[in-house]
Amino acid sequence: MKHLNFFVFILAAAILASCNKPNEQATGIGDAVIVAKKSGSNTVYGLSLYAYTYSSFQTVKAISSAAPEKTYNLKAYQGYKSNFYYETPDSSYTTTPPAATTFNFSATFENGVSNTFEDELTDKVLALPIIDTCQYNSTKHLLRLTWEKVPDAFSYSINILDDTKLVFGSVELSNTVQAFSISASGGGWLQGFTPESGKTYIVRLNAFLFEQQNDAYNVQAVSVSDSTAVWGN
Repeated sequence: MKHLNFFVFILAAAILASCNKPNEQATGIGDAVIVAKKSGSNTVYGLSLYAYTYSSFQTVKAISSAAPEKTYNLKAYQGYKSNFYYETPDSSYTTTPPAATTFNFSATFENGVSNTFEDELTDKVLALPIIDTCQYNSTKHLLRLTWEKVPDAFSYSINILDDTKLVFGSVELSNTVQAFSISASGGGWLQGFTPESGKTYIVRLNAFLFEQQNDAYNVQAVSVSDSTAVWGN
């Protein structure tokens, strides 16, 4: 699986904030997230690690207190030196969720200053979203997605992928929302992209559990479910 596209949602606040802070600051924020997704008939789990700064990272590493012998090397996301990430490879996802632990991040900034920061990860996970409807309505010219409420989820977001390329990202949706419609002329599409009639797209529903309400820097768990839809006229 390519880089999970819920990261685009998590990064939104971080990128905006980093553009409005002095570059000389050499402080960072770390976040460890348990990711749940479907693999065959199983629900499998992995880790995603994120680091944010108001300046620019040179390198970022992370170590779990539960397994200090392993070092996670984070890398810049699409050239954003203020946002680094690591994601568990597909082959390393397991049917057992990660245990509660503390992740210790160590960063070297572009100005040569080093700093450390940490994030506590509990063992709390989210159930996979259950998508009830994912279908294009040719009369209303809308893609309609409905789903069942995910227990403990704070919010949702929706992505559309053209193969592995992210082409649509919704705004954050409240945990009271269980339906969403997407039009070709609406917002959220990749700049310059227009969905093609007759083409099948992957529709991804993400559910989020934050460590604190609506704090995009501190996500505890994400669960992801995919469906497909043929775009109509």
